[in-house]
Amino acid sequence: MMPVLRRTWAPRGVTPTLSVRARSHEKVSGIGALIVSPRRRRLTLALALHPRRNIRGPEVRRFLRHLGRHVRGPFILLWDRGRSHKHRLVRAWLEAHRRCHPVWLPPYAPELNPVELL
Repeated sequence: MMPVLRRTWAPRGVTPTLSVRARSHEKVSGIGALIVSPRRRRLTLALALHPRRNIRGPEVRRFLRHLGRHVRGPFILLWDRGRSHKHRLVRAWLEAHRRCHPVWLPPYAPELNPVELL
């Protein structure tokens, strides 16, 4: 995992260097949502990272609960065809919350999913 890049208070031309000890190939799984306001005036990113593990149904359901609490009114989910999106816990949550409408992206089309670029 790469360290986070931040601005610092340093004299111009003198770039501070901080050494970071981390494994270079550490696994991080993420689930995210781009939230666009109805009038398209605001764009918000909701992101959940899970270091050293895969995202499964319970993590997706937890993320959907979070979205359901923070997004008012009906919303549309644009989803790829990941196995965790079809988990029984996720399907049960979607059945109970009719204001959430999943729309499936075509298979093998990551370029259509804007969250993949993040």
